[in-house]
Order: sequence, then structure tokens, then C-alpha cells
Amino acid sequence: MNRPVSWSEAVFVAAVCWTVSGLGYGVLAALDEPQLSMAPLVGIWLVCWFWTRRRSWPTAVVAGLAGAVVLFWLVDLLRPEFDRYVADALSTGTAATVSVVVLTLGGRSMGCRHDAVR
Repeated sequence: MNRPVSWSEAVFVAAVCWTVSGLGYGVLAALDEPQLSMAPLVGIWLVCWFWTRRRSWPTAVVAGLAGAVVLFWLVDLLRPEFDRYVADALSTGTAATVSVVVLTLGGRSMGCRHDAVR
């Protein structure tokens, strides 16, 4: 099943990532556990979602790299301005959203190219 991601599915996946990130960091803040991170959990969930759908692998690599770049850039940018938990939650949610958008756009462009070849 190598079909492109629909926009409704992309919005749903991004919303789940934001929810897990926000709630997870809220729990970590309540427990006062600054050394733990929700980013790996969100990342693993995105990989599992990708894996079950068998999307385009080159697009997935680009989406993963884009998400990682955004995550580390925003963490460095936001931590001095906000509390660690807030900065990490915003960074994780934004990076997951960027990954999903790149995966959606890339899958659609690859799908259009495959349709043109056939």
C-alpha cells in the first residue's frame, strides 16, 4: 500500500503528535523529571504509522531529517526563552508537524510522478 497521505490523515496524525507532546510534557513537569523527553515516543509513533502504511522511503528519510533539524533548532531557540518543558513540547510538536507535512507533500509529488510514468 504505497499511497500518498491524505490531508485529513495528516491533520489527524499531527494533532495526535501535539496531544501526546503536550500531555506527556505536562506529566513530566508534574513529576519533575527534566531528564526525560517525549520526542522519542512521538518519533517512534510516527515511524510505526509510516511503517504500517508502507509509504515512499525516500520521502520518509527527507521527512525524518527535516523533523530532526526543526526539533534541534527550536530546542536551541526556545529553551532560553521558555521553561524547559514548554520549549520541548513546542519543539516536539512543531518537528512532528513538519515531518508529517513533508511526508504528505513528498508522497503526493512522488505519486504524481509515478502516475505520469504509467
